[in-house]
Amino acid sequence: MEFRFAHNNFNVLDLEKSIKFYEEALGLKEVRRKEAADGSFILVYMSDGKTTHTLELTWLRDRK
Repeated sequence: MEFRFAHNNFNVLDLEKSIKFYEEALGLKEVRRKEAADGSFILVYMSDGKTTHTLELTWLRDRK
C-alpha cells in the first residue's frame, strides 16, 4: 500500500493576500473554491498543475 497526501491545509486571515503569495512564490493557481452558503468560510484549493496534490487555504469568518 502506498500512502499519499491529497492536500495540505493552512488557515489564513487574508485570503486574497495568501492566494497572491502562493501564486508568486510557488507558481500555484486556484483550481477549486467552496464557499459556505452562510458566508462562514471559504476554501480555496491551489495546484501546480503537474501533480494531484493541492494546497487548501481556509478562510474562517470568525477567526481573528
